[in-house]
Amino acid sequence: MLRSRWMANWANRGPALRWVAPIVLIAGCFCAVCAHVLIEARHAALERAAQTATGLVAAIETDTIHNVESVALSIAGVVEGLKRPYIDQVSPELRQVLLFDRSTTARHLGGIMVIDETGEVHLDSRTLYPLSVNLSDRDYFQFHKGSASAGIYISRPYEDPITGQLSAGVSRRLSHPDGSFAGVVIGALRLEYFQNLFKDTFLGTDGLITLARADGTMLMRWPFQEHLLSWNLRSTELFRHFAQKRAGRYEVKIVPDGIDRLMVYGQIGELPLVVVVGQSLADIYASWRRYASIVSLLVAGLCAVTVTLAVYLARELKRRTDTEAELELRARTDELTGLSNRRHFNETLDREWGRAARAQEPLALLMLDIDHFKTYNDAYGHQAGDKLLQALGSAIKGSIRRPGDHGARYGGDEFSILLPGTEAEGAVRVAELVRACLAQTEPGEIRSAQRLSVGVACLTPKPEWQPDELIALADRALYRAKELGRNRTEIVERRSARPALRRQQGPHQAS
Repeated sequence: MLRSRWMANWANRGPALRWVAPIVLIAGCFCAVCAHVLIEARHAALERAAQTATGLVAAIETDTIHNVESVALSIAGVVEGLKRPYIDQVSPELRQVLLFDRSTTARHLGGIMVIDETGEVHLDSRTLYPLSVNLSDRDYFQFHKGSASAGIYISRPYEDPITGQLSAGVSRRLSHPDGSFAGVVIGALRLEYFQNLFKDTFLGTDGLITLARADGTMLMRWPFQEHLLSWNLRSTELFRHFAQKRAGRYEVKIVPDGIDRLMVYGQIGELPLVVVVGQSLADIYASWRRYASIVSLLVAGLCAVTVTLAVYLARELKRRTDTEAELELRARTDELTGLSNRRHFNETLDREWGRAARAQEPLALLMLDIDHFKTYNDAYGHQAGDKLLQALGSAIKGSIRRPGDHGARYGGDEFSILLPGTEAEGAVRVAELVRACLAQTEPGEIRSAQRLSVGVACLTPKPEWQPDELIALADRALYRAKELGRNRTEIVERRSARPALRRQQGPHQAS
């Protein structure tokens, strides 16, 4: 019962769904396309930001290499000048010119100092009389003292002893002819240079640039915070990536401010320096979010209109379908009794006849007629007659319980019951059940006890037979019941070419 009801509801909704489903599908596809476009736009925004940061890293690399090399050339000139045998014999003024003439061409160079093997400042490009200060504890001095390499070393940030400016030293080792340590030549590269270089870039309100040595020591950071200089970044995400690739990018949440950023980094040439440019993801996606909000609102509005139209269309189609189904039901149903009408009965008989013929199963038909109905109708009125017909219709409905059994008002006071797959004995039991149900009708429903004549026909259809033969046999049995005194059930069966008629005795005959 529940399954048949569900199937009926689904069938009623079918036409509406056939119209609404494509509309909803199109709207869903449109949303999917828009979502794909937004995802691609978001990816494009990230790629543009990465390209901008990569270009900035390249620009910083080029400028830094140029300035460090300029300082390195000035230092190299001093180292070569110190090798001249007459350098200690000339006047201090001439020695300053011979050794430090190149340093005047180096931008952002604070000064060049020559430090002896004990750490004392021996010469200073800025004065003929250098300060008496020992620098043997500085990292660059310790590095060159312990390494025979004459390569460039970039020191930790320090405060210049003369100017007080923050600087990073670019230094080289001095060696005696026997290779032993002779001291250090160091040029002070002012960190103000990096500060000015970084601040001219625009990376949004939460952008940052960091310059660090390869060992993780921070040399400069923008926005500038002096207390962070010399902070070691070795354990940060930057150096985990830098250990694997000399240039690349990653996304990370910076611990001090908790801001998610896109970080693009790269080594500065062959120097032991790395620069990283960070852009806030919120800034990167700001314009995309505005674009996505506008598109989402438009898509949501379009989808809302589409869904509204789809719902309206579904309701209208359902209303139309329900109306058509109701009209179809009315066209097949007897309005007074609620049973099928003759037209529907004939369609059902044709269908069941064909099925029984194919399966070679019995098919039974009951024709029922209220005895002396015209007399009852004339005596008690048409309304009482209608109630009697309704009572019989209810009795028929209460007596057939299988899904394939079919009750109908055949015409006037004549009714029929079609029983697929039922032998004559089963059909007689149904007839007696109808009679019993009618007898149990409430006294207020009918004016007096009524008698019912029933004709039962049962046969197994053959290919050469027609459905009308079953009706004719049932009518013949009904007429027989009338002739034999009414209020009884008569049976006729056809198992061969000639029908046989027999009267029911015993429990099938009315008392």
